[in-house]
Amino acid sequence: MQGFLDRTLLVLGDEGIEALSAPLIAIAGLGGVGGGAFLNLVRSGVKRFRLAENGVFDPPDMNRQAAAFASTMGRPKIEVYEELARGINPEVELELFPEGLLTGNIERFLEGSDVYVGAIDVEKGADVKAMTPEMLKRFNVPLFSAMVVGFGTVLVAHHPEGMMPDEFWGLVRKRSSGARFPSFLSRMFGSTVARRIEDSFAAGGGPSTSVGGAFAGAVLASEVMAYLLQGTGLVDRNAVFAPRFMVVDPMGPTMEVVDVTMY
Repeated sequence: MQGFLDRTLLVLGDEGIEALSAPLIAIAGLGGVGGGAFLNLVRSGVKRFRLAENGVFDPPDMNRQAAAFASTMGRPKIEVYEELARGINPEVELELFPEGLLTGNIERFLEGSDVYVGAIDVEKGADVKAMTPEMLKRFNVPLFSAMVVGFGTVLVAHHPEGMMPDEFWGLVRKRSSGARFPSFLSRMFGSTVARRIEDSFAAGGGPSTSVGGAFAGAVLASEVMAYLLQGTGLVDRNAVFAPRFMVVDPMGPTMEVVDVTMY
């Protein structure tokens, strides 16, 4: 069933479709960001995935998650996303990790993968995240991640030969006096939105919007595609890796690449 790619083919050509169909993409977390990125990649012609997710849909998911409906409440997210992906492309290849990403399966999850999309909630998976730098280097796989910020997103990616997540976020914390919402990001988003995000984080909340979730998933998928399409002539830039990161705010003037070491 290739008809769903007819219009994509007009943009990417045969070489682009081929470049996207072969790589294996490992996605950990199918929430507002990971789930949206997954469906965008499936619709773009990416065919091979490993998916790790152990959550079920509940009402708070409905403000931003692509597969959250009254009909999916209480259902395992990985099961719903499998159905959606096969409904788009019956030929999609899925290896499922319904137990989620754990210290006991991260090696099997990443070995042989071409890209790792890390979309685990910020407050979860500390033990797995601690193992990530070693795994990226061992299996020579880049990590792409994004978070919802108001109506926009911040995307951070890590090359296996570059700055690792612990070093990057250590710099962020150092330049933000330990605040959960980095102070230097405030200037890149609307002042009222930034203040409310800061207040929500301080109170232990998880602020998000439908637009921000959609943007984060789309920007994350597009940056993965920018990496996969290198050498095809379809992309005029390299993927953005730490210490540089990408900020997109559709409600403001901001769409820029920033270097965390400059703050």
